Amino acid sequence: MELIQIIILGIIQGLTEFLPVSSSGHLILTSLVLNLKDQGLALDAILHLGTLMAILIFFKKDLFNIFLGLFDKRRDTHRVAWCIVAASFPAGLIGLFFGDWIESSLRNPTFVAVNLLFWSLILYVADRSGKSKIKSKSELKELNFSQIFFIGCAQAIALLPGTSRSGITIAAGLFSNLNHITATRFSFLLGAPIIFAAGIYKLITFMSEPNTLQQYTHLHLIVGLGISFLVGLLAIKLLLQVVEKLGLFPFIAYRVVLAAVILFYYA
Repeated sequence: MELIQIIILGIIQGLTEFLPVSSSGHLILTSLVLNLKDQGLALDAILHLGTLMAILIFFKKDLFNIFLGLFDKRRDTHRVAWCIVAASFPAGLIGLFFGDWIESSLRNPTFVAVNLLFWSLILYVADRSGKSKIKSKSELKELNFSQIFFIGCAQAIALLPGTSRSGITIAAGLFSNLNHITATRFSFLLGAPIIFAAGIYKLITFMSEPNTLQQYTHLHLIVGLGISFLVGLLAIKLLLQVVEKLGLFPFIAYRVVLAAVILFYYA
């Protein structure tokens, strides 16, 4: 695989892992326009590892406090930490039992485009709902278990191509009366275990198949890791800034345009 293709894939991975614009939609469009071949398990695992590093670095203080809260009842993060663990189960179980079927059966351009449009409508309703509330919650500890579990179940729906994990969890947070910034931050914190599990699974899978590394040099893997990490950091910062100032509308408009382009090309 050419180095330029790895750079492009690293940028796509870093952006779409965190921005609410759908990674599957971009991969379809990129393959269509640039005729890129499948990146394979090794590079896929490395790119996911890069975005995992981005979220661990950016939210290191929050994640560290949440991790300590798992074992210390005296910490104010104790309840939130165990709620995040519980809320991660729906996506984990669906991914474990149905992930392969979803990838093979639903990852087609028409389904992705329609899903992009449908969930854009949901994002719009959530965005307007969040802005119309006089007082919304700014602290995660104000959420009860049912609200956190609701956001976790929403995360499971993101396995459907064209949905966007960050988009649907932010929307669920807004529906749970979180403000835009807190809903976005919680989306990242809730996504950390899932991104970690997906990355580790991909690493174990490709390490069990030695031939998967033969098509790459060490430079390829280092560049892919570095690009997805750096772009991931920028994407997190960008999303927080845009959501604080403009809400979700810029991303909603972009999703609609992306869906229209995919439908046009595949019509």
